[in-house]
Amino acid sequence: MSSRRMPSARARSHADGLTLPQQSAADLLAAGKTDTEAAAALGLSRVTVTRWRLYDVAFAAALAERRAHVWGSAADRLRALIPAALDVLADDLSAATGAERREVALAVLKLAGPLPVPPAGSTDSEDYVRAAVHRERDRMQQNLDAVRFGPMGLPEYADHLERVRDDLARRAAAAEEASPPGGGSGGG
Repeated sequence: MSSRRMPSARARSHADGLTLPQQSAADLLAAGKTDTEAAAALGLSRVTVTRWRLYDVAFAAALAERRAHVWGSAADRLRALIPAALDVLADDLSAATGAERREVALAVLKLAGPLPVPPAGSTDSEDYVRAAVHRERDRMQQNLDAVRFGPMGLPEYADHLERVRDDLARRAAAAEEASPPGGGSGGG
């Protein structure tokens, strides 16, 4: 009868590649605790937590993900306060007189900062399909004589639209298959 050894903490890692102590440490660090505080709370050495944070890539990635979640939640809460804060500023602006009013107005404008420029492109994917169809039709019309007297002629617009949509989808799928996993240039 062979004696069975208990699996090490490393062997008991979970889907994100972290052990339970590492998951707990990542949670504590993301919540704002220092390496020392997290280690003390978990009964670990500060050096252990610091090494995980500095040298363990799975730990570093999980910590970054948890921090992004915490900061995202905080940003959501802050955004939720904006309407009430704007109401207070609007009330102050209405109640203020002369120089006070000007100060409040300038403060509001400084807080607003430069307004974002709306995106130049359409947000409707069909607009891009229609634009591709129009480009193709324009090219075909440049050789109108050849098209008019050729055996096929200009395709019906609806058929042409469907063919271009399928062609664009095929190209996108081919580009996806050709990109390396988890990356690519990300241009746009």
